[in-house]
Amino acid sequence: MMSSQVKALFVRVFRNTGYILGGRGFCAVLSLITTAVSARALGLQDYGVLLLINSFVLSCSAGLRFQSWQPLLQYGSSLYRNGDRHPFQMLLRHCMLLDGIGAVAGMGLALLLCEWFGNLLGWGDASSATPFWYMTVILFMNTGGAMGVMRLLDRYELSVLADSGSGLIRLVGSLAGLFWHWSFTSFLVIWYLSTAASFFINYGMCAYLLLRSDSLQNFRIFGVPWVSPIKGIWRFIFSVSINQALARLSSRLTVMIVGAVLGPQSAAIYNVTWQISDGLARPAQMMTPALYPELVALKDKRDWTSIRQVTHRILQVLGVFSAAVLAIVFVLGPWLLHVLLTVPWSGTRTLLLLMTLTAILDLWDVPLEPLLVSLNRAHQILLGRLFTMCVTLPLLYFLTSGLGMTGAGLATLIGELVIFLTRLVPYMLMSRKQGFGRGNG
Repeated sequence: MMSSQVKALFVRVFRNTGYILGGRGFCAVLSLITTAVSARALGLQDYGVLLLINSFVLSCSAGLRFQSWQPLLQYGSSLYRNGDRHPFQMLLRHCMLLDGIGAVAGMGLALLLCEWFGNLLGWGDASSATPFWYMTVILFMNTGGAMGVMRLLDRYELSVLADSGSGLIRLVGSLAGLFWHWSFTSFLVIWYLSTAASFFINYGMCAYLLLRSDSLQNFRIFGVPWVSPIKGIWRFIFSVSINQALARLSSRLTVMIVGAVLGPQSAAIYNVTWQISDGLARPAQMMTPALYPELVALKDKRDWTSIRQVTHRILQVLGVFSAAVLAIVFVLGPWLLHVLLTVPWSGTRTLLLLMTLTAILDLWDVPLEPLLVSLNRAHQILLGRLFTMCVTLPLLYFLTSGLGMTGAGLATLIGELVIFLTRLVPYMLMSRKQGFGRGNG
């Protein structure tokens, strides 16, 4: 039976998940409609090229992005609760600095590689020249510091505004492009403006909260230290950042590998199939950002019993949810894919089944990864990610070359299974030890 503390924790987690889910659900609907509109406005070939360019930009951004919100919660929660204003503000500046460094480095990487990737993936056919200017959109992609402030201050309802605004801009722009027959470059401008709008909304909300919070009074940018001296912070930052960068990079690289092997049209089909499967599993995945601060708080209290109860109960809930997702995708998935991309495709059911199983495995990681990170096991998660990528990306290429889209789906499923096992095995080993969590505080 759950303790009253765990019950209260679940109330907060589900409340904040509800905020995130409402915003993300709205964005998912916008994204699906935008996909249908832009595919019709540009044609499937040019829409696939737009997808490949954006995937390349997102890959460069993800590859060099620091997960600055995680150290803010991992080390800042206790500082905030204890009223240690100056160390907390130094940590916040540290996280904002990480956002800026990652953005500039990501843009530099994109400018360096975009022409080579453009020739490889064939987006020069849709654009008269390599769109170097679009690479600067990476400067507006890093908002981890702002997100960390909103989550730390339990203002999850504000964190969904930016994505909603970005989605609306893309939808309205795509509708205008369909009506007035805008060019491919015009659609790139729409995607650029939507990303910039998301950045300014996020940091606008952050500034609003900074001005209202007592712990952040007299917050300064100039003439103060920007690097926190907290012991172990750099190891933690690099572990979680590289892991998340590789996770995002892997998802983008899969689309790019499919595009390189089978062409832009197949890349679009593969990506939208994943969007359908992952979109239905997304509601439960939204627990992760709401759960992580609660696990950090339990870890700070060394309340291992509550940590076990929370983890086991969430896994039970996910088991029921997974069965429902599988049934829905099996029945409605092929029809939805046909509606979105306007092309019949005989292999939709097999690919959808494989991608849905992948999404379900990713779903079961919801309590495991934040738990291991909160217990300072981020380096173990990183090693598991590196091993998985080294094995599954070459496997994706060979299976896609030999089996087409079904091979791509099978390789994606195998990769997610390996990732899940690298989380589950350490958790099971820790949970069986007497004094679970000892030495991780």
